[in-house]
Amino acid sequence: MISPATRPVRSAPLLLASAFALVSLTMVGCRSDRGTHRLSIQGSDAVMEGVVTADDWTVEFEQVAVVVHHPGLIERVNNKLAYVREPGVTIWDASAELDDDDAIIREIRATRYDGARFSIAPPGESSYELTAGNVDASLVDAAVTDDWSVRVVGTATHSTAGTISFDWAFATSTLYWCEFDSDAVVEITADGDETTTIEILAELLLRDADDGLDFGAIAAADADADGVVTQAELDGAGVWDQLEELSRAIGGIRGAGACSVIDE
Repeated sequence: MISPATRPVRSAPLLLASAFALVSLTMVGCRSDRGTHRLSIQGSDAVMEGVVTADDWTVEFEQVAVVVHHPGLIERVNNKLAYVREPGVTIWDASAELDDDDAIIREIRATRYDGARFSIAPPGESSYELTAGNVDASLVDAAVTDDWSVRVVGTATHSTAGTISFDWAFATSTLYWCEFDSDAVVEITADGDETTTIEILAELLLRDADDGLDFGAIAAADADADGVVTQAELDGAGVWDQLEELSRAIGGIRGAGACSVIDE
């Protein structure tokens, strides 16, 4: 797994307009100069297998649902950055094992791609209809009805403090711009087949000021001691705002370097 060091970028309009100068890539070329690119969405090792925090809570994720907008790769064309995207909005459970067909698949120009770009945002922010990735229709309906971008469901267990369950939904809107290290560059060859994985690091919701993982403050917010920590309880304990901010840091590209995080 990776733990990308996110770099918050607050001047999004200037960054997108001048520094990157995106151009839409609808290149005209020979069909033989195209290859297949598979874009999958999956959780980190901690999401898939669980994680033990520094304060000895064992956290297991039952569901990590994310609404992904217009994911794609980046290449340089005439010394400008070009964004080869897959238009559309899909919802994925990053905690589920993926089948071979659980990916966004398309043919793109055979060349070198050295970055990726995607958003995690509520479905209501797009004119595209939300469609299911590897989830059923009930989760699609829930995301549309409540207009959230991230939903995290799971449990945390401590040897003496017992078990705490959680079901949190966030409506944050975040653009991720990921520059690939040299070893992570995607080379699409003619008639080739390559995969890029958007990695969801839900364990970063538990990140503390020292960049470790800590669940104690969340557990302490269970005001009625019923073993369920709600958004209202976290808000009352002054913890929800921190979780909401950390929810913007959970997206990355497996095997790549750091991603810039832009609040949309």
